[in-house]
Amino acid sequence: MKKFTLARFVAILFISISVLQSCKKTKDTVQAPAPVPDQTYTQEFDNIASATSAGWKFLNLSETHTTGTVGFVNGAGFPAYSGAGFIFAGYQANNGDGLISVWAISPKVTMQNGDKITFYTLSVNDYTDPANVYPDRLQLRASLYKGDAIKDDPTDVGGFTVNLVDVNPTLSGTPPQAYPNTWTKFEGTISGLSKPVDGYFAFRYFVADGGTNGANSNGIAIDKVTYTSVNHQ
Repeated sequence: MKKFTLARFVAILFISISVLQSCKKTKDTVQAPAPVPDQTYTQEFDNIASATSAGWKFLNLSETHTTGTVGFVNGAGFPAYSGAGFIFAGYQANNGDGLISVWAISPKVTMQNGDKITFYTLSVNDYTDPANVYPDRLQLRASLYKGDAIKDDPTDVGGFTVNLVDVNPTLSGTPPQAYPNTWTKFEGTISGLSKPVDGYFAFRYFVADGGTNGANSNGIAIDKVTYTSVNHQ
């Protein structure tokens, strides 16, 4: 009886050691996820055509947009921040008086916590003449999981539920709270992710009571947008 018990103990011990060694081998062979390639790039926004060729999409979803209204267009009338040009959106995006919602949506990019998006922007308002100031607003938004689709509705943001930067959210017409009227740098940072994801970021010219007859919205320009990966060397 003792011999049988000892033999059984030895067998169990052998099986346990084998299982532990098997687990160790399995653990040792598990490899860490491959690092995300550097996603860093700069979009100069020299013109709409070159940005579209690079994968950007432009939408005018303003409240009363028609075939005669325009969203983002090629900028003109003053120097770009850098490069040959810039993009521009203004009150012409909406007929009458209503909610302006004009989008410039980036190509797909693999996002990680700590990635940064920088851009330069200005308003064409002249704050020395308060009677002719029509406040502007711009958002930098991110879609981390749900693609780049947006409904044809000025209030819809689709998957772009993360608001990284909001320039003049109160629609102030008085500096320094007002939208800057010289080229100014802004920055947003990706955070809150449990792992890298394929996502998009977008600029939204978003103005209530805007348009050809609105109390708000004059025009804004965007130039030199840079996406910088956290692992960029």
